[in-house]
Amino acid sequence: MDENLGNIVSDGAEILLDSLIENEILREIPVIGTSLNLIKGISNIRDIAYLNKVKRFVLQLGTLSHDKKRKLIDESRKDGKRRVKFGNAIFTAIEQSDSLVKVKFLAIAFEGFLNGDYSNSDFRLMCHIISNSFTDDLIDIIESETPKSELKYLVATGLADIDYEEMIEKQINMEPQYKLSLTSMQLREAWSMYNK
Repeated sequence: MDENLGNIVSDGAEILLDSLIENEILREIPVIGTSLNLIKGISNIRDIAYLNKVKRFVLQLGTLSHDKKRKLIDESRKDGKRRVKFGNAIFTAIEQSDSLVKVKFLAIAFEGFLNGDYSNSDFRLMCHIISNSFTDDLIDIIESETPKSELKYLVATGLADIDYEEMIEKQINMEPQYKLSLTSMQLREAWSMYNK
């Protein structure tokens, strides 16, 4: 990398890192705080892109109440395997997000988890689905009153399910019907409650 560009990237990273470290929420999120410490010597654009995603995640969450912080700390202390799965789900989903919209959805899902709207396992599934879905499909499914996406193409991502009940009830050989998955419904509810 060109030395001047390297200096600009490094300076920009320092400013971004300083603004993130001031936010106490990072100390409460497993893996993210650690990842910030690992990239203090930041020197490339990819690391800055990751920091921008973390910043978006933190800004979407805002300030956590004492109860939410306590829940997060308690969740991370339950057991080692669970802590690693929980932290990795957040870290991997943020790192692999190909748009800031996905990071926003991750933060909204995380807030729903902190409010007890769903379990640790459900939250990790949401992280997986958000990471593996096309951004336009996510926006359509989560934000639209009546999504326009063809649900049959979203089964593989987890945003939709095949509705076997209707086929069994009618007992006829027909084309399968599709419906939004439970996880999509949870994401839609979280978006309507926590979107700021």
